[in-house]
Amino acid sequence: MKAAVLEAIDAPLRVEELELDEPKSGEVRIRIVACGVCHSDYSYMKGILRMPLPAVPGHEAGGVVEAVGPGVQGFAPGDHVIGVLTPNCGVCDMCRENKPFLCIKMMATMGNGTMLDGTTRLHRGGTHVHHLCGIAAFAEHAVVPAGSLVKIEKDVPLETVCLIGCGVTTGVGAVLNTAQVKPDTTVAVLGCGGVGLSIVQGARIAGARTIIAVDPVAAKRELAQTLGATHAIDPAAGDVAKAVKKITGLGVHYAFEAIGRVDTIALCYAMLRPTGLAVAVGVAPPADEVRLRAGGLLQQKALIGSAYGSAVPSRDIPLYVDLYRRGELKLDQMITHRIALDQVNDAFETMVHGQGARSVIVFG
Repeated sequence: MKAAVLEAIDAPLRVEELELDEPKSGEVRIRIVACGVCHSDYSYMKGILRMPLPAVPGHEAGGVVEAVGPGVQGFAPGDHVIGVLTPNCGVCDMCRENKPFLCIKMMATMGNGTMLDGTTRLHRGGTHVHHLCGIAAFAEHAVVPAGSLVKIEKDVPLETVCLIGCGVTTGVGAVLNTAQVKPDTTVAVLGCGGVGLSIVQGARIAGARTIIAVDPVAAKRELAQTLGATHAIDPAAGDVAKAVKKITGLGVHYAFEAIGRVDTIALCYAMLRPTGLAVAVGVAPPADEVRLRAGGLLQQKALIGSAYGSAVPSRDIPLYVDLYRRGELKLDQMITHRIALDQVNDAFETMVHGQGARSVIVFG
């Protein structure tokens, strides 16, 4: 099968033929229909996040089940599925606390680039090739842990709802699950890529009265406003925190960072009203430190992280699919480029230059 392989940090992906083993116990083989190109893939390519190489990136996947391994229940050939970040093992402490978004076994899939048993199913001759997030969806087919898949109805297009696998669940979930945004509140969103636009939509769905989109790219600000933002700010125009407070008075109830930089996390904290909540959604370099003004603590301002939108995939993925079906969650508008696998490097160039919101690889 064809797959896009990352050979080294800072190197372009190379499309080549790989061998794929059959699924083992607890695993499922799927035919990839479509896969979103996510900023997290780029973070692995640049070494901000790390896993062993060579590896196949891609994790925002929609596909069709082809075969199931021993012991797998709930999936059958022909089922439509969305891949999710958590292997949802069901037995670790976090899964038993109904927090599968922090499943302990994610280290095997995200850090080690393997299946849950510590081995790979991808090969190139005698060389093992690793799987990003246990999904490795920049490929025509994939073997995936069963816990990393959610079955969905067949009446929605996989080339669109694949976005729910990562960016949409991360963004909408940060609003509905992590922050639990209340109706008639005020929200600011820093960064209007796929995750940021999903946060904007989550805030609209939650009933926020004011939603402020902050992004240096005019087209992204305009898109954010079509998806629910009531105001838009160009950060190049001046002090963003002052501009937010000019709109809201005291500041916002909730500020979401969807870029992955410590300076913009601190900026979110600075634009809060007393008792406000800042949510770090973007993935900043893990060793970087966030500096905050201590005076905000006296005003009971808070900062929290959000891991995969605090998602319980078996609950949230069908909900988001239903919101799309009802027209409340607008996904088609977020897809600005549909591409073939051999155009994947162009998609990352588009991302780096801020052109468009989301690219989706569609397999023939």
